[in-house]
Amino acid sequence: MTLPDVPSDILLVIATLVSGMALASSLAGWVNGRWPIAALLSLAIGVGLFVFLHLSLPGGLEFWDIPDAFILVAARILN
Repeated sequence: MTLPDVPSDILLVIATLVSGMALASSLAGWVNGRWPIAALLSLAIGVGLFVFLHLSLPGGLEFWDIPDAFILVAARILN
């Protein structure tokens, strides 16, 4: 199951940004003594997107795919 309309590098950038912001937000909620339900839900969505990409790409994901994806998306925007 793949998404033909959305390139995998854009999905990888979205997954990285969502997971990073959700992790920071859940940590802030935990420090304040609240239940960060929305942040944990966002973190689950971001991790789920990582798993989906890992399973749908032929060679899976490697560590260097993330910076390469950011560069490719920046090149798409700037070009």
